[in-house]
Amino acid sequence: MHRCRTMLATGAIAAMLLTLTPAGAAAAATVPAPGGRILYLDLPRSDVAGHLRSTRPDGSAPVDHGRDLAWYSSPDYSPDGTQIAYIEGFSVRATAADGADDRWLADAPCVPSTPRWSPDGTEVAFESCGDIYTVDQRGATAGSRNVTRSALTEMSPSWSPGGHWFATANAPGVTVHRATGSGTRTVSGLPRARRLDWSPNGRTFAVEAAGDLWLVDAVTGRQRQLTDTPDVFESSPVWSPDGRWIAYGSGPAAPPTPPNPEDPSPPDPISTASLTPQIWLMTATGAQQHTTGVPGVPAGWRTAR
Repeated sequence: MHRCRTMLATGAIAAMLLTLTPAGAAAAATVPAPGGRILYLDLPRSDVAGHLRSTRPDGSAPVDHGRDLAWYSSPDYSPDGTQIAYIEGFSVRATAADGADDRWLADAPCVPSTPRWSPDGTEVAFESCGDIYTVDQRGATAGSRNVTRSALTEMSPSWSPGGHWFATANAPGVTVHRATGSGTRTVSGLPRARRLDWSPNGRTFAVEAAGDLWLVDAVTGRQRQLTDTPDVFESSPVWSPDGRWIAYGSGPAAPPTPPNPEDPSPPDPISTASLTPQIWLMTATGAQQHTTGVPGVPAGWRTAR
């Protein structure tokens, strides 16, 4: 029965991708310059608190949104770019992009992280206690639930373009879940996967794992490494609204956390953050990697308003 459900889930995702991607579409020889606005946290290293700002991809037209947020808040634009979901303490909140109409959405059982708007703007998904919850955009009184109830530590939810599925990163790799909570499928084993974003055409995940960036096919799980930089830590990939570009944070790898002297089998010392990160851009194929010169780590990217 489990195998049957897995096959059905795989087929359903494959069918979704066929409807999302035009037949015979060819990549353009020259990728147009990116547009829209990037929402980001301006912070001195990628695992501390930072200031919420937004900018155009070329670094112009900066906006200060007037909030200091923890790195795990990882705020997100609503689909139309008019609202921002964010984390404050144990609460998931939303505000208009201009700072007006700040409101409570839900309280979480553990400190929540990574709120993500559904494509139709009716729900916000977020992580708490290693599970993924959703809450109605009108607030928890209108509906909130634990979708995953997983034995793994699920992190960084990202909705499919149609809103029927969402993907999560976890220590073993990438997992896809029905938005109703009725089915789960492991897409790809990618150790230390921590954050991901589902491409607008539905075909690919951009994934942060072990301080590098990867592309993972949403159906086959096939992986392609985009960065391989032992001394540089890349994180927080975010797709552009047209799916032609990826924004990400990049900076010198922070020193590894010293092992616990009482641990008889300590893990290998690894870096888990970047120092003085800047927002970088690359094309969807990993080409044209370059810094925007904007300090910080991206969290969302929407069409400009």
